[in-house]
Amino acid sequence: MKVRNTFIIFIVSGFWHGANWTFIVWGALNAIYFLPLLLTNNNRNNLEIVAQGKSLPSLKDLSFMLLTFGLTVFAWIFFRAENIGHAISYISEIFSPSLFSFPKFVGMSRALTTIILVAIFVLIEWKGREEQYAIAHIGQNWYRPIRWSFYSIIIFLIGMFMPTVQSPFIYFQF
Repeated sequence: MKVRNTFIIFIVSGFWHGANWTFIVWGALNAIYFLPLLLTNNNRNNLEIVAQGKSLPSLKDLSFMLLTFGLTVFAWIFFRAENIGHAISYISEIFSPSLFSFPKFVGMSRALTTIILVAIFVLIEWKGREEQYAIAHIGQNWYRPIRWSFYSIIIFLIGMFMPTVQSPFIYFQF
C-alpha cells in the first residue's frame, strides 16, 4: 500500500509538471530513489543536520551526499529533456568514452571560474549549515565595513554570472 501510494504521489507530481513522458519518468525515478528508505523504514532517519558539530562529514555522510546529488541530477536530465529520446541521447553522451577526456571549448576560463565560485559557495553553505542562513555565520565578528564589502562582492559575483538571456518561467508552459 505504501509503495503504491508513493509511486502515485511521485508520478502525479511528474504529471503536474507537464504532460510529457519525461516528467512521468522524472516522477517515477524519484519514487524509485525513495523506495529503499521506505521499504526499510528508514525514511525518517535523516532529518538532522549532516555532521552536526563537526567540521567535515564522515566518509559515509560524504558518499551519501554525493549519491543523492548524483541521482537528483540524473533525474533532472529527464525533467529538462524535450522528449525521452533526447534524454537517452544525452545520457549516452555522458557515459561515452569522452567522459574520461578533459573538455576543450572556447569558454574554458569562464567555466573554471564558475567551478571555483561554486566551490566557494558550497564551502559557505557547509560552514553555515547549522544556522538559519548559511552566510549569517560568516563574518559576524568582522568589522562592519569588511563584512558589508564581503556581502557586496558576493552579490557582484552572482550578478556577473547571472544569465542575461531571459528564460520563461517554467510553469507558464502549462
